[in-house]
Amino acid sequence: MKTGLIIAAALPLVMVACSPKERVVENPLIDTSNTTTIDISRVEITDSATVLHADARFIPHYWIQISSDSYIMADGKKYSLTGTEGIQADSLFWMPDSGEASFELIFEPIPPKTKSIDFIESDCESCFKLFGIDLTGKTEYDKVSGVPAELLSHDGNAAVPDPVFKSGETKVKVHLLSYRPELAKEVNLYVNTLLEGQQPYTAPVDPETGTAEFKFWQYGPAIALVSPGQTGGVAWLAPGEETDLYFDMRLTGWYLVAQRNYGKEEEPSVPALDKIYSSGSLGDLSYFSNSRGGLFTMNLYTGHFADCKMSAGQYTEHVLARYKALSDSIATSGLSAMQKELLQISLKQEAFIAFAEGDFFREHNYRAINNLWDFTTPVPGIDKMKEQDYKVICSLIDINDPGLLMGTNMADYVDALTDESIDWPAIAGIEKGLVPDLRKAIQKVQAATAGTLTEKDLEGIETPFFTEALKAIQANTVAALEALEGKAVIQQTPEVPVEKLFDAIIARHKGKVVLVDFWNTWCAPCRAALKANEPLKDTELKSNDLVWIYIANETSPLVKYKTMIPDIKGLHYRLGPEQWKYLCDKFDIDGIPSYVLVQKDGSYSLRNDFRDHDLMTDTLKGLIR
Repeated sequence: MKTGLIIAAALPLVMVACSPKERVVENPLIDTSNTTTIDISRVEITDSATVLHADARFIPHYWIQISSDSYIMADGKKYSLTGTEGIQADSLFWMPDSGEASFELIFEPIPPKTKSIDFIESDCESCFKLFGIDLTGKTEYDKVSGVPAELLSHDGNAAVPDPVFKSGETKVKVHLLSYRPELAKEVNLYVNTLLEGQQPYTAPVDPETGTAEFKFWQYGPAIALVSPGQTGGVAWLAPGEETDLYFDMRLTGWYLVAQRNYGKEEEPSVPALDKIYSSGSLGDLSYFSNSRGGLFTMNLYTGHFADCKMSAGQYTEHVLARYKALSDSIATSGLSAMQKELLQISLKQEAFIAFAEGDFFREHNYRAINNLWDFTTPVPGIDKMKEQDYKVICSLIDINDPGLLMGTNMADYVDALTDESIDWPAIAGIEKGLVPDLRKAIQKVQAATAGTLTEKDLEGIETPFFTEALKAIQANTVAALEALEGKAVIQQTPEVPVEKLFDAIIARHKGKVVLVDFWNTWCAPCRAALKANEPLKDTELKSNDLVWIYIANETSPLVKYKTMIPDIKGLHYRLGPEQWKYLCDKFDIDGIPSYVLVQKDGSYSLRNDFRDHDLMTDTLKGLIR
């Protein structure tokens, strides 16, 4: 089930009392969990039963379910579910408008002196599992174990390191502390790079050691989101380094404890756990990047950062005021020198993004307050940002300073800096250096990842790192494509006018149901949908009457594309810009993944309601019976 992470903190209030025959534990600490949907906030232990008070937090009007095979594990012994209150086992429980509900799960009695229990909602892979529910009254988590001693101390007085402009093969080994196989079978590493955008990698977890290993080429500085299971943290990576990351999986339990009193400011907080301990030259930076700095950010993407009624000038003053207030707060905080510098750099990145995307953030506010999320519908009355407004931010910060890359908003900052619709070098009066060469280099990355980069493409790029990086990207592309030779089958795109392209693609499947999936390798929701669909092709949706067609475009890097499609059963087409644009316009595609369903009679229509995976499955099953 889809869940979210709430990273506020709260202190468990523990009451262990009542009578010799009854023991009540309020707000117990939880060691680890595979979910953020179900929390156990109270445990009652008597001679006749063990009652778990469960709090559910999930999407309003979506359902959850508790299996009748649920049990408690205590000291190696199972204690079965005997009853429920407020929910019926094995039945769908629909979440109310608030997205919050409470109910009781009643189990066989456990020994009165039990110190810790596990709640196991049956043994299925996707079932809820909460481990280490503490019954002793602990008010904070034990110190971390399993981390090399030299990684436990951090130099807060050091300066934020300069970006490393070189290319090299990076190796990352993730160690999951307090690991259980039920928590995560794989680790996702989303690497935000300087030149190639976000690069997703996935590695299996060795169940014996709780480790996952990655190896990839890196060009310049990068910051990665490390995501095992239901939680995540960030780590800085230096190109060519071998880095060990120790990730505390107890964060999965801490999040449950933390969200109990979310928004109740009068409640004290449970000391938060450190997420990542990192080796390498950027270990301290990784540590402080995960520290609590949420009070010092602009929170640009909430929908409430700006007022849609603001003129461009009013918006400019608004951003400047927010920037100054936050900058002053950072300066006067009691944080370490490195943390202050990191937060100031990240804030400068946010301020620049706020200017570069000023029209978007005011439009976003309009959509938020009017619940208008159909992005094909324009937002009226936005006073567009002008060159004079952009000059304000360029007078405030030196956008040509490479050190500004070393903030936690690097990915969005680079996207804004290289936006071709805004001529930042001309606006800032920059002729040479990072900004002009970065913008030129990023325009050539697609050629390098397709293996078509030429010496002419490199003309005008004066910084040696960028030319060397582009050449390295191309060399690695060529080598990877040679290794993939014969493993990936891309269908020949019909040579017809664009207005006849779709009909030509589906023509040979007349009389069958065809699902056409518009996707790209860089689209995370697309990858999630592909992963969910693939097993169904050999089970519920296995049929000769169902054809799967996948359409991507040339923004999917060729190596990544050819690496992925052998594991996606179906017919694959990779379209050029004009072909892709025509089909998107033809079907009013508002984003990806998008789906077009072709009926057996040849008629077709856009079915973006198929983003609901269960609806897609049920509909297709009905059509192929």
